Amino acid sequence: MEIQALSINVLAGWFFWSFAHNMGHRWWHDEMRKGKKTFYAHGEREHHRLYDSRDLEKAAAEDPNELFISFPYPTVAAMALVPIAIYALVLGVSAAIPFALALYGSMTLDHLLHKQFHKREHLHGVLGWFQQLHMTHHATHNRNFFFVTGLLWDVLFRTFRSGRQLSGIGSPGAASQ
Repeated sequence: MEIQALSINVLAGWFFWSFAHNMGHRWWHDEMRKGKKTFYAHGEREHHRLYDSRDLEKAAAEDPNELFISFPYPTVAAMALVPIAIYALVLGVSAAIPFALALYGSMTLDHLLHKQFHKREHLHGVLGWFQQLHMTHHATHNRNFFFVTGLLWDVLFRTFRSGRQLSGIGSPGAASQ
């Protein structure tokens, strides 16, 4: 495969994940702000919670009515097979492989960093900057929907806010889990 074709397929994989994730997150927060009670968005505390199996018993004790239905990594990863299959049907398997690697790579990076943003009090350097931006997201619900791989979308849609623009909003570790 030529480097140009490889680059386009990798970019398409990143684009698909980062854009779909950003749009889905915007939709989810819009539903929560409106107070809708659905299987995917029924309150901010549930949004903060990390949906790892070791947290479920503690969380159930805190709120027996919590549904614990979100979009955990294995579910999202399985759902991502659909656009990968469509990409393979349209452009061929050789194009779908770099598309899938970029999609899953972006998804995995966002997932792992999101967990660190909530589990570690203060990250350093650029990760600390992203952590602060993420906490701004939790504090405002209408800013910084990007996690890490989709920063471009918040810049383009003018929902990006840095800590300097919103000083005092959101601090690492402030979000309950």
